[in-house]
Amino acid sequence: MKRAIAFLFHGPAWITFLAMGVFAALFGETSLNLARLLMANFDLVRNYGLMGLADGGLAQFLELTAWGYLSLLFYILFKGCLYGLIGRFAKH
Repeated sequence: MKRAIAFLFHGPAWITFLAMGVFAALFGETSLNLARLLMANFDLVRNYGLMGLADGGLAQFLELTAWGYLSLLFYILFKGCLYGLIGRFAKH
């Protein structure tokens, strides 16, 4: 895994650039409306308490948390590609 990430960040520039675009798109897709859905989930639990949790509020919160971490992973990979590309220009 470490070897694949090193290749992705420091391999051929066109692969790094292509991956950066893919990770940016995935970050945008996974984070789209995430904050709004989290606020709606909190409102459900605040208004209905335990019944809201039992009706799916807890499961939805856990799912949104997982989407948040997945979105964070895509952002970190995007930034890694960015720093890998910038590092190439700093050397020249």
